[in-house]
Amino acid sequence: MRVLLVSANREKYPAPVVPLGVLSVAGAIRDAHEVRVADLCFEDDPLAALREAIDAFRPEVVGVGLRNLHDNAYGSSEPLLAYYADIGRAIGEATRAPLVVGGSALTLRPRELAERMNARHVVVGEGERPFRALVDALARGDTPERVVRSSIVERRLVQLAARSDRAPVSSIPPSPPAVLDDLPPPARDLVDPRYFDAGAGGEGTDGIQTKRGCAFSCTYCDYPDLEGRRIRMRDPEVVADEIAARARVPGVSAVFLVDSVFNVPRTHALAICSALERRGSPLPWVCYVTPATLDDALVEAMARAGCIGAEIGTDSGSPRVLARLNKPFALEDVRRVRASFVRHGVSDAHTFVLGAEGETVAEAEETLAFVEDLDPDVAVFVVFMEDREELDGRGAAHREALLELLAREAPRHPGWVVPELGVRFGSKVRRIVSAQNLRGPAWVHLARARRRAHVRKVADG
Repeated sequence: MRVLLVSANREKYPAPVVPLGVLSVAGAIRDAHEVRVADLCFEDDPLAALREAIDAFRPEVVGVGLRNLHDNAYGSSEPLLAYYADIGRAIGEATRAPLVVGGSALTLRPRELAERMNARHVVVGEGERPFRALVDALARGDTPERVVRSSIVERRLVQLAARSDRAPVSSIPPSPPAVLDDLPPPARDLVDPRYFDAGAGGEGTDGIQTKRGCAFSCTYCDYPDLEGRRIRMRDPEVVADEIAARARVPGVSAVFLVDSVFNVPRTHALAICSALERRGSPLPWVCYVTPATLDDALVEAMARAGCIGAEIGTDSGSPRVLARLNKPFALEDVRRVRASFVRHGVSDAHTFVLGAEGETVAEAEETLAFVEDLDPDVAVFVVFMEDREELDGRGAAHREALLELLAREAPRHPGWVVPELGVRFGSKVRRIVSAQNLRGPAWVHLARARRRAHVRKVADG
């Protein structure tokens, strides 16, 4: 069958993100089906580009990957949901081919997005095997169920359109969790080269996954719902070979290891570092880490392997709030890992989530005091908004109070970033990075500038 896969994501700040999920699904089906990718990220008129792709390819199935429920400024999700509805409407007007919707946003809001987009089928959870099974069933002339899911996804997320006349009896059982090394590689030859073109707004950073799943239970986090709680790891040698191969691609200048947490399990992280070091650390890379289980020896190994930056979900500077968030570390662990990153020359960016789990303004002020004392290279502040529901009036008022607090405090601290307020975030930052022909994650350049300024200050006495 001719399958058109659509990457709907258009977020470009702080940088465009390669649609690894869509490329992975493409890789999983193209041995048996003809596949094209329509990436809307860089299109001036995304709906016109989508219609043009449909007219040119005449697909028999259209699959749309939905990555986000809100933009990176963490405002209301409504504008993005309206955009998704427009995509569904444009596809329905352009072709009679069945529309299949998947991705992390769909997994978190399956009923609403399926209805808004008028989707005939949805894939909930990781998509390679379920989508392949669905397309194979359509090719045979079967009538698959409306909801196709991976077995890693809990049933509470897939109570979708149970009484719909478009939901026939199931013909595809839930796909078992994939053994990652058994999956075909992502179809990276189908990636839009503009992700690696500074002139088009790309920063040259590719994404690579070394594992899936998260064993932690942080109260607000969606990763366990999206990838399951059992950690499934890739062969470190295969990962290192993949990174070495990306280093040979024109324009690719860095890698983001997109695992929910790179350093868990620790043994796997060390094996990845060793494999990369043996290959001469082919590309600089960044990753997400947790202070839990992160020791100085691992940070040193990361630095030798080419790690230039780590993003840390510290979340709060209040011990009470950390406990309510069910975070698996204490503030002294955060201080310890900050010292390790400084010691080994790895930039660190800590994210703090204000307003989660009923956090008060006073507790948020406690977090700001902790950040000022910690003085990380970069501190990113997000005012919490639940991905699965909009704020009520009381929550909106509390959110405004927290944003007012950040509006007063953040501009006084050079390394503080507030996406929703545009503080050191957005098009201005990208223009500066582009003008200086800097490659790789923008926050790393901010971090390095801060460290250079600190060294000059110390040298000047």
